[in-house]
Amino acid sequence: MKKLLFAPADPQAFKTLQKALPTREEWQGEIVALAEASAAVLAKTDWDAVVTDVEAESGRALLAQARHDFPEIARIGVVSQAKRTVAHLAVAQQIVPSFTDFGELDMAIERCCRLRDLLRGERICRTIGELGELPSAPGVYLELMQKLNGGDASVAEVAEIIEGDVGTSAKLLQVVNSAVFRTSREIATVKMAAGFLGLDVVKNVVLSVEAFQAFENLPAIPEFSFSSLQSHCRMTAAIVGRMGLSNEVRDGAVVAALLHDIGKLVLAYKVPDRFGRLLARAQLEGQPLYRVEEELWGITHAEVGAYLLGLWGLPTQVTEAIAYHHTPAAVPPGPMDGIGAVYVANGLAHEIEDRNEKTNWNKKYLQAWGGLDRLTEWRQMAHQNVALQHSSSSRPEIEANAR
Repeated sequence: MKKLLFAPADPQAFKTLQKALPTREEWQGEIVALAEASAAVLAKTDWDAVVTDVEAESGRALLAQARHDFPEIARIGVVSQAKRTVAHLAVAQQIVPSFTDFGELDMAIERCCRLRDLLRGERICRTIGELGELPSAPGVYLELMQKLNGGDASVAEVAEIIEGDVGTSAKLLQVVNSAVFRTSREIATVKMAAGFLGLDVVKNVVLSVEAFQAFENLPAIPEFSFSSLQSHCRMTAAIVGRMGLSNEVRDGAVVAALLHDIGKLVLAYKVPDRFGRLLARAQLEGQPLYRVEEELWGITHAEVGAYLLGLWGLPTQVTEAIAYHHTPAAVPPGPMDGIGAVYVANGLAHEIEDRNEKTNWNKKYLQAWGGLDRLTEWRQMAHQNVALQHSSSSRPEIEANAR
């Protein structure tokens, strides 16, 4: 039975919840007016989730407090579809349209709790313990986080922080001008990039750039190529960016696509011999790497990557898409969400890299997610995207990369 704390701002919503909650046998719910919600209320019970009005400043503050002091509590924001913004997603792990749309609420809570259990379970904790200390969040990213969390950052200030690291700023401009974002004009400065993409997107692109920089000096591992992995992630992000997703889904999904295989870099960095054996086994058996990892290790690079990025403070929409990019059916499908987008784009990128070998799609999932009928359209788009990229670049073809 899930323990839920409801904190509506509207008195009418309060009354509606009082009538409706007794009919939900699978929930143990408590309702408090948002004005009365506090750290003491959050602390008094082992809540599974808190549900509140994310449009209200006090609601966002409550979720921010829960994120900081009680990270194990799932944070659900209530906001109408028309008023959803990326800012809401910064504090709420999932968004629902009303307090009493119990179908949506059930799905949101289930997804939050499954991801929490996956990334805090015994399996991954044991594995992370074996890996030892994980890399810290990159310096420029942390500086940007601190500045943006202050709430008064300007485009010029963000650009100044990034330009303080010549390597990061150069690679940021390379990504922004690549097929990932398909800009209509050349972005020549970091300030232009921040103005074009927005501060939150630039912050997360900086993270992807710095994350790859942190793992550049890897030991040589047969069957593994750092440059191929980086190219694969950028191709996946470029496909995501052209899938016609809503703005609030697209931005997080592009970042997740850029970082979806970072778990491979963690394993190559921390346990190169073991990772090399897993790659060799996958190659020998013609199996996807994640299946060999599950069979021989009980955990996959997807989960390792999501765990690391959770430590670095990335939002749930990003870590969720990374954790399930091979197994999207492990959580209830949200219509055209980031999990499905990264799953599809990753599969299409591998088809291109593996010379048109078709992905074994989970068609039942794709049908429920809402993308099965568009798969052919997206495949054509992906091939056109790569052809256009090759025609405007003298870079060699992307090498095949283990899935």
